[in-house]
Formats: sequence, structure tokens, C-alpha cells
Amino acid sequence: MQFSRRRMLLGMGLAATGFGCGGLNPFVIIPALIQGGGRTKAPAEFELTPPPKKTEAKVVVFVSSAAGLHPDLAGVDRMLNAELITMLDARLKANEEKVLVLKMPTIDKFRSDNPNWRSVHPYDIGKEFKADYVIDVEIQEMDLFKEGSQRRWLKGHATVSVNAYDLSKPLKEPAYRLDYTPEYPHGREEEVEGRDSGVQRSAFRMKFVQRIASDISVKFVASAQEYRVD
Repeated sequence: MQFSRRRMLLGMGLAATGFGCGGLNPFVIIPALIQGGGRTKAPAEFELTPPPKKTEAKVVVFVSSAAGLHPDLAGVDRMLNAELITMLDARLKANEEKVLVLKMPTIDKFRSDNPNWRSVHPYDIGKEFKADYVIDVEIQEMDLFKEGSQRRWLKGHATVSVNAYDLSKPLKEPAYRLDYTPEYPHGREEEVEGRDSGVQRSAFRMKFVQRIASDISVKFVASAQEYRVD
């Protein structure tokens, strides 16, 4: 490791505080500290570069979810939206990239003012914001429980589509596509604990959402290889 013991201890301490939705969390803190230690980074699969004659690129991130998700997942689209904005912004700033990611209050206001926003093409939404890029994410399927476990074991799995649009292009076609099927935690499950099952599910859902947000964000920012989607 090329970073100091002090930096590692700081990261461990911050991770232990368990920051919530919209704040820092270990999926951002530890990779950012490691990246700051001079390690080689893998390039972004879709780089958010400022267009010609601009010193900064403006990015809009929208997350929606398909109908039919379990009540346990109510509001998960907004939760992922907030976490993805936070992580993407943190990684871009860590790399000192000239990119402005619109914050969640702006997205919330647009949703509130446009109840049928899901029917609007992401390209057109981006134009309304005078953005340079739109990252459009849809949670197509998601569950917190291991299949066939009668909700006794927590094992997150999902199907997520990611489409990124470059608004400098005349066609409303994605410039980048990702079909992503995460599972969390990888290779194991967690037993549901009776009396505290509600709190446990809530905490597990947040961790799963943060994992998804982290995996998606590194597709748009150069990052240490071990923190990218498998």
C-alpha cells in the first residue's frame, strides 16, 4: 500500500460512523483514500468530459423503478438516486475533474413539478436542464431476500439498466449502456433476526443501494481496479 497508516485509520474511522443516505459511506471513503495514494486507476468506461468551449460538464442523474417492487422497497429509486449523485460527485472531485453533478434537491423539485417525468425522454430532460450528459438508471427488478428462503435470509439481487446520453449528439440514442445484475453480499447471505428484522432490513437495503451506486459510479470515473463492477 502506498498510502499512510494515518490515512487508512481515518478511512476506517469514517466508515465506522455509518453515514446515511446522501452522505459519505465506506463505498466512497476507502476507495477515495486509496486512489489518493498514487495508485494506478482504470479509465472510465464513459468519460464525462467538458464539451468544446466549456470548462465544466453538467450532468443530470435520474433513477426510476419499475412497477411491482415489494413494499419493502418503497422509495428505493430516490434512495439510489441520492446515493449515486453523492458517490459520483465525490469520485469526480477526488479526481479533480471539471464536472458539475446536479444535486438531489434539484432532482426532487423537477419530479415534484413534473409528476409524469417518467414519460419524458431522458435526452429531453437533459435539454431542459441545459446539461451535457444524462445518466438514466432504471431498477427493473429488485429483492432483498434469497430466492426460496421464505424471507428468512437476506440476499440482495437486482436487475438494473443504465443509459448515458451525450447531449452534444443529435440523436436521442444512449452513448453508453450497462445491464447490471448485482447481488449483495457476494457469496453469502444474512439470517433475518426476528425482533429486529425491520431495522435489519432497512440497514441491509441501504447497504445494497450503496453497493449498486458505487458500482455504477465507477463506470463514469477513473478508479482503482478493485472497486469496479466484476
